[in-house]
Amino acid sequence: MMIPKIKITLFLTGMLSLFLFMILIPFSHSQEFDWSLKATALTQMNGVAGSSQNPGNRFATISDMGMILAIKPDLSLAYEDWQFMAKPRLEFEMNGYTIDGQTSDSSEASADIIEFKLMHPLSENLFFSYGWENLQWGPSFLYSPSNPFFNDNGKKNLVQEIEGKGFLKLILVHDFSWSSSLIINTDKGAFNEADFEKTYALKIDYSGDTSYASVILSRTDNRETRLGGFAGTTLTDAVIIYGEANFQQGTYGLFPKAIPGPLAWEINPSRENDDTLYATLLTGASYTFESGDTVTAEYLYYGQGYDSDEVSDFNALKTTAQRFYASSTALSGYGTRLLGNAATTHLDFLRKNYVMLQYVNEDIVTDLDLVSRVTFCLDDRSSQLYASLSHDLNDHIELKASGMINTGGSNASFGIFLDHQVQMAVEYIF
Repeated sequence: MMIPKIKITLFLTGMLSLFLFMILIPFSHSQEFDWSLKATALTQMNGVAGSSQNPGNRFATISDMGMILAIKPDLSLAYEDWQFMAKPRLEFEMNGYTIDGQTSDSSEASADIIEFKLMHPLSENLFFSYGWENLQWGPSFLYSPSNPFFNDNGKKNLVQEIEGKGFLKLILVHDFSWSSSLIINTDKGAFNEADFEKTYALKIDYSGDTSYASVILSRTDNRETRLGGFAGTTLTDAVIIYGEANFQQGTYGLFPKAIPGPLAWEINPSRENDDTLYATLLTGASYTFESGDTVTAEYLYYGQGYDSDEVSDFNALKTTAQRFYASSTALSGYGTRLLGNAATTHLDFLRKNYVMLQYVNEDIVTDLDLVSRVTFCLDDRSSQLYASLSHDLNDHIELKASGMINTGGSNASFGIFLDHQVQMAVEYIF
């Protein structure tokens, strides 16, 4: 067992703001401080896929088994018309790995601030905020294509949290129905993003009695301009329909290409300056039964995904790259680079057409909730099966468990890195 390595990440502005609010501002009737605290123990077991894209588990280095112990305080402070919130986290993580048939262990302790935000009204209807946020919106479960900042909406994790990125926001509230926001993604914050680029967005929101809609125009430095949006409406007391979309000219995704000579293949962003308009469209509907159970169905068209010829080239590239990588020749380094690029194609989905069906029963028996979901790729017939259970043991303790299985093999849309995964968690609320 390795000696735990302590990693302390303290964001100066957030900590300084907290210090000023907590220490320097005198207590008064206009000041309100609130806090909550959770302690979580999460155990995770992974079935690593045998894949040409991850030979011997050397590239993805996915753990066979891991445990995370976390302390999760949430802090908020209001003073006159200033508001501050912070989410510091203390974690201890242990993992066991099998790489090229050899087992190893690692452990790490960390203290991080994953989110914080400072908010202040500039006028009666104009508001300013800055902080590290997990900025999410939209009604979709499978994916939020209208969001230019995060490709994971966080709705598929058991207890794990998405770290915040740095956002500067100006929000103008026009009336009860309309508002607009200027959003600048200034830095990567606590989010682990190696190729971060600033993103600027203008968001216009409408909210009515039975419907809502938003339009988002965004631009990422050295990348694409996107137009996104989402909308939804309540048809009856039981039926809700919604949709999300984005459109962009060109794509930053990596595409395989055969080349003459001994190198055989390359993979690069060959369409970043393309005039083609790529669309991502998601439609969904949910039905709530009188019992409270909810069934949700979604269809996703991901226009940037590979077609059948491109995925055939992609599989051939991975096979060739693995052969290069395993060789004792000068091509070994090139094979390593190809496999590394193939693991980070900048595409959120491998193929184009997906269907998701989800069933939620929030009281299948007393204090026991069930979420079950199947996501099916129409292009290669692969699927991801997921189910989770949560049980309130008492007012303070919640037990959670989930299981996930990917079908279709390591060259299909879901099973490139994982065959299956099991998670179990205990959460204590103070």
